[in-house]
Amino acid sequence: MASFDIRVRTGGSLHPDGEPTEFVSEYTAVITCTDDVTGAVTKVGRVTALRVHAGLAQNAGESLFDVCDAHSDELHHLHALLYEPGHYHFREELMARYEATEPDLLVLDYVVLAPRWRGLRLGLLAVRRLVDLVGGGCGLAVSLIAPLRHAAAPALRVPASWLPRHPDPAEKKAARVRLRGYFRRMGFRRLGPTPYYLLPFNLVTPGADELLAPGG
Repeated sequence: MASFDIRVRTGGSLHPDGEPTEFVSEYTAVITCTDDVTGAVTKVGRVTALRVHAGLAQNAGESLFDVCDAHSDELHHLHALLYEPGHYHFREELMARYEATEPDLLVLDYVVLAPRWRGLRLGLLAVRRLVDLVGGGCGLAVSLIAPLRHAAAPALRVPASWLPRHPDPAEKKAARVRLRGYFRRMGFRRLGPTPYYLLPFNLVTPGADELLAPGG
């Protein structure tokens, strides 16, 4: 028997006049497994996410465009896709459809597990817990749900064995379809014709018991 935990780490500057990127928090969560007999603790997974503090940026008079543009190309793209130009709230159609009145955005970067622990919905449980821990005050979560590249292991700081190879395009497509169906169980939905998936925070999403239930 074993038990699992998630440990979340983040950081920030104490300087009062920081860069625009200070309005983006980066979270790294390590999933650990504790053997209930021996007490041995091993790392079995990793989750990373970003939070765009749109509300804080507005209070500080910092342009939300500058915040996202200074951080990364991905946030630059997501700002254009999700936020009303020149404002600090989501696009009107997104607010109306998802009741996303809170301005902050949670970006799920990636989830990766050691092969031994796949198929147990451990990844979903980790995402569910991370959302609970750091998603308060967010209107939406967004993720580009796709299989990770095997060559990305060094950049993700995980063993190469944790990232499967998908050399055949059909195999890679099948893996992408399975992964997206997996995260639909938690409530992620495709954002129109884009490759992104959204999780509205105003909706009641499945808890741990529901995610683990047969057929859930």
